[in-house]
Amino acid sequence: MSPAARQTAFADLLSRPEQAGPYRLRPEQLPAALEAARHLGFQVAEVSLGVDFLVDLGRQLAFPEHYGANFDALYDCLTDAQAIAAQGCLLAFTGSVTEPQDDEEESPVDTLIAVLQGASDEWREQDRPLWALFAVSGLPLDPLPV
Repeated sequence: MSPAARQTAFADLLSRPEQAGPYRLRPEQLPAALEAARHLGFQVAEVSLGVDFLVDLGRQLAFPEHYGANFDALYDCLTDAQAIAAQGCLLAFTGSVTEPQDDEEESPVDTLIAVLQGASDEWREQDRPLWALFAVSGLPLDPLPV
């Protein structure tokens, strides 16, 4: 598939709120997905899953000053139509999965995926797509259908 055809396929998929949510994609697909999202006028954030990924995500999405860089605050800001006024949003995650600590039942990435799924469901009700694409191996996510 040519780069132009790949970008067109991504743009067609990304414009569909009914399919939006968290997905896994191959790292080589990420540039075309990002380009298609930008072409559609989506708000885009590229975040590495490191220690401060919630801080970085909030900074890239220009969340309000009161954003607490925790999962509850992330959900609240993602579902606040005033915080993200764009007609669509693509969050691209790279890096590696952190294992749960001794006192945690699930990893921070598992919690992130659950938060993003809930926020994407809220966006869908407003007929807006919120995509969370993980170019990360070892995640229990469906592959992006492109």
